[in-house]
Amino acid sequence: MQKFDQLFDRAAPLIAAGDHQRDALPRDGGRWPVSVALRPPMDDLLSRHLDDLTAEAADLAGPDHWHTGRLGSAHLTVRALEGHRAVIEPHDPAIQRYQSALDRAGAGPTRFRVAGLTLTPGTVMACAFPLDSNADDLMDRFAVELGPDDWFERPHGRRDIWYLNLLHFTTAITQPGKLIDWVAAHRETEFGAVTVPAPELVRFRYCAGPRPHMRPEVMRAL
Repeated sequence: MQKFDQLFDRAAPLIAAGDHQRDALPRDGGRWPVSVALRPPMDDLLSRHLDDLTAEAADLAGPDHWHTGRLGSAHLTVRALEGHRAVIEPHDPAIQRYQSALDRAGAGPTRFRVAGLTLTPGTVMACAFPLDSNADDLMDRFAVELGPDDWFERPHGRRDIWYLNLLHFTTAITQPGKLIDWVAAHRETEFGAVTVPAPELVRFRYCAGPRPHMRPEVMRAL
């Protein structure tokens, strides 16, 4: 839990002071990149639990923040591949290479225990812990199979935690103290386990509404 503890200790003062990060609608080359993600099945008990937690966090944070942990949006990122692209044509060469690399990586089901919440400067986050070596093995095999297409994350080194963001902040937080206290009270809460059948190549699209979010869209058919 040390890394998650460090994230909380860094983020809580920023959120309390109103100096947290704020997401904005994505632009080409920016955040919300084309990625490989693991999406918990929507009919899984944990997925419904994450949806409820996301709604609780949003009640404390206030309107307009993005409900990333809601049903159909919650995901664990294996690897980001390139910056955001609003338009991706069918049979795009880079997308085809990414999918081929993912196919060669040959991933099976991945299993996670989700336990504890934390904060980052821009999010409320649920902490995830692999229940076997499959998730980490997938990450490493995929990096090898990408070859030079690994360029986007290469400067940052290997990811060392797994997580599902529940809320991305986009504006002022209406009850920062209560949000911090709520997360702190759930730092070690057990939420359950989940099996994700397979990784997916995804892009993100903004969805407005009473629970706005960036929706991951599977790209295999492109």
